[in-house]
Amino acid sequence: MSRIGLRLVLFFLAVQIFGTAQVFAQWGAPYSNSWISYDKNYVKIYVSQKGIHRIPFGSLPADFSVKEPDKIQLWHRGKQVSIISTANSEVLFYAVPNDGATDSLFYRPMSSRKNPYFSMYSDKSAYFLVNGDVAGSRAKIQTSKSEIQPLASVVGTNLNVYQQEYSMSTESPIRPGFYNSFFEFSASKTGKTTLGNKLTLFPFTLTGRVPKSGAKTTVKLLFHGRSNNVRKLEVYVGKTEQTLRLTGSPANAGFDATEYSFDIGEDDVDSDGKATLGLKSVATDPLDRFSLDYFAINYPRDLNMAGVKSFNFTIPATAGAQARLSLKNAPADAKILDISNVDVPVVVQSALTDFTLTRESGRSSNLLVSNEVVTVAAANILSLKFKKYDLSPANYVIVTSENLLEGAQTYANYRASAAGGSYKPVVVNIKDIYDQFNYGEPSPVGIRRFTDYLLSQGSKDKYMLLIGKSITHNERMKRELPDEVPTVGYPGSDVLLVEGLGGAASNVPSLPLGRIPAVTNATINDYLQKVKEYESNSFGDVAWRKKVLHLNGGKTASEISQLRDMLKDLVPYVTDGIIGGKVTPFSKQQGIGEVEKVNITPEVNAGVGLITYFGHGSVTVTDLDMGYATDEVRAYANNLRYPMMYFNGCGVGNIFSGRFNPAPNTNDRYSLSMDWLLAAKRGSIAIIANSFESFVSPSEKYLERLYNSMFVAPATFGQTIGKIQIAVAKDILAEDKGTYAVANIHQSILQGDPALRLVTVENPDYAVDPQESISIYSESANKTIGNSANLQLKVAMTNHGRYKKGELVPVQINYVGRDGTVTKTESVPSFAFSDTLEVKFETNKSIRSIQVVIDPQSTLIEISRKNNIAELPIDWDVAEGLTVYPSTAIKDIVPPVIHVTFNERNLENNEVIAPNPRIRVYLEDDRLVLRDTSLIEVLLRPCQDESCKFVKVSYKLTNVSLDSINTHSIQFNYLSANLPAGKYELLVNGKDVAGNTYSEPYHIFFEIQEVGSESIEVTSSPNPTSSYLRMEAKLGTFGNSGGKARNLIYDARGNVVFESKVTIPRTERFEWYLPVSNLTPGIYIYKVFIEGQSSTAEFEKTGRVVIVR
Repeated sequence: MSRIGLRLVLFFLAVQIFGTAQVFAQWGAPYSNSWISYDKNYVKIYVSQKGIHRIPFGSLPADFSVKEPDKIQLWHRGKQVSIISTANSEVLFYAVPNDGATDSLFYRPMSSRKNPYFSMYSDKSAYFLVNGDVAGSRAKIQTSKSEIQPLASVVGTNLNVYQQEYSMSTESPIRPGFYNSFFEFSASKTGKTTLGNKLTLFPFTLTGRVPKSGAKTTVKLLFHGRSNNVRKLEVYVGKTEQTLRLTGSPANAGFDATEYSFDIGEDDVDSDGKATLGLKSVATDPLDRFSLDYFAINYPRDLNMAGVKSFNFTIPATAGAQARLSLKNAPADAKILDISNVDVPVVVQSALTDFTLTRESGRSSNLLVSNEVVTVAAANILSLKFKKYDLSPANYVIVTSENLLEGAQTYANYRASAAGGSYKPVVVNIKDIYDQFNYGEPSPVGIRRFTDYLLSQGSKDKYMLLIGKSITHNERMKRELPDEVPTVGYPGSDVLLVEGLGGAASNVPSLPLGRIPAVTNATINDYLQKVKEYESNSFGDVAWRKKVLHLNGGKTASEISQLRDMLKDLVPYVTDGIIGGKVTPFSKQQGIGEVEKVNITPEVNAGVGLITYFGHGSVTVTDLDMGYATDEVRAYANNLRYPMMYFNGCGVGNIFSGRFNPAPNTNDRYSLSMDWLLAAKRGSIAIIANSFESFVSPSEKYLERLYNSMFVAPATFGQTIGKIQIAVAKDILAEDKGTYAVANIHQSILQGDPALRLVTVENPDYAVDPQESISIYSESANKTIGNSANLQLKVAMTNHGRYKKGELVPVQINYVGRDGTVTKTESVPSFAFSDTLEVKFETNKSIRSIQVVIDPQSTLIEISRKNNIAELPIDWDVAEGLTVYPSTAIKDIVPPVIHVTFNERNLENNEVIAPNPRIRVYLEDDRLVLRDTSLIEVLLRPCQDESCKFVKVSYKLTNVSLDSINTHSIQFNYLSANLPAGKYELLVNGKDVAGNTYSEPYHIFFEIQEVGSESIEVTSSPNPTSSYLRMEAKLGTFGNSGGKARNLIYDARGNVVFESKVTIPRTERFEWYLPVSNLTPGIYIYKVFIEGQSSTAEFEKTGRVVIVR
């Protein structure tokens, strides 16, 4: 099992061990992209070795002009480089590989980077060709001659570099007791670990050494301690192991690096220039060990090039400005370059056997004599057009790798939408950041420089989201950072990318920052779907967000108690704070070192807003083990209800260890936190967790400040999680700038979108359960309801939303009886999570039901009013024998009734109707119904087969409304307009407050046709009849306006025995009824007059009806 840990030591350090408050680098203008002309085409050239390089014109991209070679410019690290030549249809230049110099920007202090022969991230240097507006810089040519005495020797260098291991190994069991994320202890690649009290030999040969020249032979070495103890390194030198002499014993402690220099005597080297360096660490600690980074020997060297094609040497400083040299055995075609300044080489044109170098007096010079020229491979020559990002209006910046651009752009599109916050996002390719802000070299320095520039463009109120992986587990790192969005250091820290910039204080993030450690576009889309669902509250209510789980581990009984009490101290922030939440604790039960499983699946699946863990942990497990979100045996299924998570446990937030395999039972499986974040349709929405070791005191302080900012402080409640993290950092650093506090800020990684507003609700949401909130109690426990003169009504209420202290909640109680309804109004003080209203009333068996309505006049601002009603039907035959009614909840199992009309009448299936029909849906239920748009769903499609899809009729349309008819019914109104002629299919779904659905959806086909006939047809039935005469009118074009029907019935003598008028709505067909049950049997004449809106007769119909009994 992976080692799990939590540093259970209380640190109260006021001393800043590494000076974390000082300024480590100068940032600001001029920015590192200031050398770029964005309107020009460039050629990017990768260089991985030192020397003279050639690019034939024919190898350059087709869009790069070589018509004016004198205007070709070469740039490196923001400075123009002097090209040796553009003659012979080629670019000839001197170049060097990446020396890692910019790595120093992440060392604290910068000067602690001691190894100049190691680049942390990249071996390649980038050079850029461009056609300038003026002539490019060219190497100066020297042709000096002199008669001074030639130099008998120069300074040669024997360099030995060792890079087998990392001085701060991420895998060795022997490691420092504490890690910062910035580079410290001069960390670098180094040689293999060497055990203490053991002499290790390093033979070397000083080729061409000139003995007894009078010049010194000096050795400089760098070594690292590799264990937690003090030591002295005995440094020996001699011709052989047997003749070694001790040169000195430099002191060293822990994992720090020590530089040491000494001189080699004539007796230390044999006649062939061979000698041996010996190193031995002396310490009392049996675990003592060290490693050698490099040793460099500067020695007097002759000028003989026999057997070599390239000769790099130093001419020491002299009083005069000139030095004369005579080379032997140099290749005939060798070039002589003064590379004292590698960006401004000087060509010395003279005979190799006798040439003079002119330089500034008193300064040494570095020369290269070589006939070796590296032809740059086509794969290392790239056409480049710098993309100028419009960052001034941008307020949401996504930095991602090239392989994830598609998913990142989809994410940006959402953030630009109204649902996503109407941000002004921009997606930036990490390669563009390297090219423009780190001179083409892969490194997190590029992101930091980019951020510095970003904050100078427009408002500083911007968010940054990193999408992509990063590996800082040193043994797993890949050179050139392929497909990475790099973090800083081991332990990884995204905060170090952005802290202290744009006016922000040191160690405080300069902008809200989060990371989605995705490795595929599909993973980005999975997480984005969760964000959409969270921000739109797709689940429907927000009560679950107020629920918090506290989990604590511990390896001993005292640890368990200590951590449990720390979490207990945080409970009032939740329960008494603005959110008014509820905390459920889970604690480890056994004080053992082994992992103990805990089952939080029911709570997570029901929905919780925050899960906080405090205990031991590792990358893959916590000692109170909640498991992976994707573990099938855990059965996590919290779709639409995604919690924020805070982990305090060593390494739980380490997403930088090269574990990017989602499959279980693999050695490189996702880290625990990464799995919870990236799990599709379950898991978490955002996570804050330590990327390495967690120490109790700083973690406890961080968590206390986080809870205060999230749940209590008005200035930060409801803010985005990225801004809350900034506030937490400021609060902590205002009181404690110690090493442990700073490191905890650096290593608290936000996984997820920094623009999310988490575990927050905007307004209260008072609610009653429509089936379980209302209960009736007898006068006392020894009396039944039937024997009680007075009864007590109890109404259980909950607040699914924000806790607004001091607010009064009006509650209306309706006692619905056979003789009418009695209404009472009560007021309840606002409450955080739940409360019970108790009211006494006189026993009255005529009461059929009791209705409860919260805030009946809508005086409060709530998230929803859909949950403000409840009704209890009373069956007195059952209730009178009980002390509490109902004994179990009276479930509402009766679905509502739906009635659909077109133009105020029932429509027959496949009926043809006139354009623009008025469609009404009437829903009636046996329980209380509010005007709730979720209860009636109307879908329409302009076809009668599968060739088209149903479209939901939106309540947002101006011609759609929902009316409350009474306490038990509502009506949907759709005054359709501009529906073209054709065939249609209508589907209506209805449900009540309890979720009971109408037995079958209302379903009908109909056709819309333009009315062509102007005639009116009236028919009657049945005939003969006994009780009524049904009249039906086909109205033709008359139906477009409507009117009235006047009805007369005459007896056999011509007397009017019946008369009535009915209003005809705007419809193509209308039916009405004439009651005849009070007429004696016989033969009657009826007349119907159809009148328009102006009461003028449009149509007259006369008929005969026989009334029988």
